[in-house]
Amino acid sequence: MSNIPSALAFLAVGFSSAVVGPFALPLPLGGYGMPGCYLLQSAENAAFPVAYSGSSTATFSLQLPNWFGLIGLQLYLQGWAVAPGVNPGNTIVSNGVEWAIGNS
Repeated sequence: MSNIPSALAFLAVGFSSAVVGPFALPLPLGGYGMPGCYLLQSAENAAFPVAYSGSSTATFSLQLPNWFGLIGLQLYLQGWAVAPGVNPGNTIVSNGVEWAIGNS
């Protein structure tokens, strides 16, 4: 992640880019004080910590077991960070990433 306004940032991971519960995605977050921001994935895990590397950047890594059953799994990622004063919700979100697990 880049252009993070604070060292407090996380990564949300979901299994869908189409729905979150009963709601269609993308879901506008303006009602949560984040105008212009959208939830782009279902966020089954909404707060994986990222490693802040300074200079407004952070990285995320996830160790996966060597298990054949994971090949082809689609995951959707979206970063979010605390951003005091940027909007009423004091939070921003990133663009989304589609991650396909497989062999090369």
